[in-house]
Amino acid sequence: MNDRGPAIDPARVGTIVRVIHAAISAGLVIVFGVFLYLQALTVPGLAAGTARGLRIAAYALLVLAVLVSGLLRGRIAPRGRDVEPAQWWTANLPGAIAVWALSEAGGLGAMTLGWLIGDTTLLALGAAVGLALLFVNRPGRLQREL
Repeated sequence: MNDRGPAIDPARVGTIVRVIHAAISAGLVIVFGVFLYLQALTVPGLAAGTARGLRIAAYALLVLAVLVSGLLRGRIAPRGRDVEPAQWWTANLPGAIAVWALSEAGGLGAMTLGWLIGDTTLLALGAAVGLALLFVNRPGRLQREL
């Protein structure tokens, strides 16, 4: 039985990582577009107190996404000069995907709550923060050399 899992082809590791990152980023943009379209069709009606509570929860989600993704990014060791990219990505890809997923989750959560309360600004802020976190944590910056 193979306990190590599939090996990453050293020639394709950069492409694989960038495709994963681009797919997550594109998914965030597509969901933003879908929520804008849905908001143009109809806005769910909520009580004023509920809307204020959801708005606070959305901002809290964004702050939490920024903080936790930053903490997880700090746990990813920089690539040394003598370490091959394929070897580095094999060891650090799960951590990188966790950082990207948290970045996307914060944005998606804020966008969902923004749509529920009919707040276009919160919808755009969720997309902007999610994309900014994905940009800051792009593959080239995660793999910075010592």
